[in-house]
Amino acid sequence: MADDVREDPRYLTAFGSTRSEIIVPVLDRAARKVVGTIDVESEEVDAFSEEDRAALEHCATAVVALFEE
Repeated sequence: MADDVREDPRYLTAFGSTRSEIIVPVLDRAARKVVGTIDVESEEVDAFSEEDRAALEHCATAVVALFEE
């Protein structure tokens, strides 16, 4: 979770208007690997809360089956 992407020198800009971003991995626990990510961006600084993170992690768990071969 990046509260202000302008303050993170590692951040690679995709959209010039992005100020906050949260990326949650979609984990295949059985295979012990990341199979995707959920990436949400906002034009507001400090846009995401711990509740948002928890909700996105729940979504990541729900969609992991879509990545099964």
